[in-house]
Formats: sequence, structure tokens, C-alpha cells
Amino acid sequence: MAVKSSGFKNRDIDVNKESVDRIKDQLKNKNLSKIYLFHGSEPFLIDYYVRELKKLILDGDDQSLNLANFEGKFEIDDLIDACDTFPVFAEKKLVLVKNSGLFYSKAKKNTAADEAENTDEEDRPEQTEISGNRAQEALSSYIPVIPETTCLVFIESNVDKRLKVFKQLSKYGTILEFKLNKPEYLVHWVTQAINRQMGKRISNEAAEYLVAVSDPDMYTLRNEIYKLASYAADREEITLEDVKLLAVPTIKSVIFDLLDAVARKNTSRALAILDDIISLKEPEQKIFAMLSKQTGELLKLRLLMENRASQAEINRYFQGKHPYAMRIMTEQAGSMSAVYLKNLLSSLMEAEASYKKGLIEPKLALETLIEGLKTL
Repeated sequence: MAVKSSGFKNRDIDVNKESVDRIKDQLKNKNLSKIYLFHGSEPFLIDYYVRELKKLILDGDDQSLNLANFEGKFEIDDLIDACDTFPVFAEKKLVLVKNSGLFYSKAKKNTAADEAENTDEEDRPEQTEISGNRAQEALSSYIPVIPETTCLVFIESNVDKRLKVFKQLSKYGTILEFKLNKPEYLVHWVTQAINRQMGKRISNEAAEYLVAVSDPDMYTLRNEIYKLASYAADREEITLEDVKLLAVPTIKSVIFDLLDAVARKNTSRALAILDDIISLKEPEQKIFAMLSKQTGELLKLRLLMENRASQAEINRYFQGKHPYAMRIMTEQAGSMSAVYLKNLLSSLMEAEASYKKGLIEPKLALETLIEGLKTL
């Protein structure tokens, strides 16, 4: 599935736009760096652009003599030797390195900026530089003298931006971070993928629902898109009903349904949904945590509604909340009083305390809580 630009104008919703634009420009102009570092929480984009590099450098030949692969632990001297070897009947050779640990350090973090792992690099204060181990020092020294005939690509799960080797690569090469994207962008991406790659249509509501109930990574959404397109067969439109029928349930999607049953004090449905959640192999502790968090958010929303807060004020309190989830929350908060939500939150805390003290099994604590809904 090809990755296309977002197409949005004057809207900062694609968190990976800078990295995508940079690598696309290099690929288009065949102006590649000698060394790359790909990292981040969105493997779909990392894998896609690494494949594009392979296509360009190896001319589509994955079995080429000009490809060297390293993964996990290896001798740094072997990597340097591979980079120093000239390509065979080609302009460049490609050296791929995956999860080497060369950009990770176990050194303790000692500043507030170091702890803020999700803070954008440009927003951080200057950090102390860490030299690293022998292999990291050797790579740091080698980076400035990598031959023009080599393209060295690192794909790493863990990155410490304080390391000297990271700073060296940033100076002499290209660092590309790909993060999980915002729901608004993923909705647009799902809609475009279904239209351009599958030749079908999907309503914005159905796309929003799919993104809301799925894990927020593009591989998961791509698999759901393929499944939906196959199910629709000759039909041009993928409907909301199709998505509700086929989307793989996650705990966050079923929690919506559970709280809906709780709002209606529908004990039998709530118990049935609880069984569905447990069948997902989710630990009861996590169910308690998510129920408590969602109930707390509903209480906050209900109080804002009772105080006649404007939509702009409500949006400020719930920044980053998915539009579909916000609609569901608004409906649920509208059907439950603040008193009921306070009692529900108190009951959740009491039930959680009981199982943590060993007085009751977690599953039974949840079932007892649901059985007592009508008395709240």
C-alpha cells in the first residue's frame, strides 16, 4: 500500500510530515545520505521507506551482492569492513542494520529534559553528551569517513539522543523519526487508501469508528482495510455496519460498549460485555484502570455540561481526544447524572481496593460491581 502525502493544507495533523518530506525529497532527487537512522513507534512508515531505499540502491534486487544485513549483536569491525567493501558492478552498496543497540545507553537520565521522551527535539534544552561504549565510540569515529559508495541504514527500537554517536549521525547523515499519528490523520489515510488502493468508498463516520476502535498503528489499519475491502466484494461502499461487524475488537472499543450498558443500568448486557473483554485476555487490573479513567473523564465532562461550558472550553479539557470517542462520551455523559458517575467511580475504587487486599478475586469484584448498578 503506497504512502502518499496527506494532502492537508494549513493543518498540522501529520506528525511525520517533516520526516516524510525529507526522505521523499532525497529519493526523488536520488540525493541519498551515506548514513540513516530510522526509529520511532510507527513501523509501517519505517519499513516502507527502507524498502524504497532498497529499490533505489539495489534496483529491486533483494538478493544483490551489494546488500549486507546485520541484526542484534555483532562485531563493530565486521560492520565497518562491510561498509568499506566496494560495490559489485554498481554505484552503491546497502548495509542494513536492525536493532543493534548502538544508539541506546543504560546511563541514568538526570535532567527533566531527558525524562521528557515525547518532547520534540527542537523544544528540548541542550543535553549532556554521552560517549558510549567501545563499539559506539568506534562508530562515532567512522561516521565522518564512510565511503561515498556505501549507504548505511540503521533501524533501531531504542534511541538515546544524548549519545555522541547519535549526534555524529545527525551531523553527517539523516535521522528520521516516525511516530504514531494523530486520529485525524489516520481517518484521512484510511479514507484515501480505501479509495485509491481498493477502488471503494467509506464514509467519514465509518473511517472514524475504525480508527477509534483499532490500535493506532498503520499496519493494524492496513490489515483492517484489506479485510473490509474483501468482505465488501463487488460493493463500492464500505459501510459503518461492515466496520462494526469485522473490526477486531480492542479493550478500548469494548469499554465504550460496557459504559453504555452501565449508563442504562443494563446488568445482563454489561455482564455479557465484561465476558467479551475478559475473552480478549486483558487482565482484570487493566479493565479496572480503564473503567476508572473513562468514568472519571465522563464525570468531568458531565460537570462541564452542567456548568454550561462552551464547546471550545470542553475541547480544551479534552485535547487530543478522538472525535468519535468524544461523541460517544458526550452521549454517555448526557445520559448519566453527576451523582451517578460519582457513585460509580467510588464503587470502582472500593472494588479495586478489595481485590488488591486479597479480599475478592478481580473478576468477581467486577461482576459484583455490575450486579450492584441499579443501587447506585
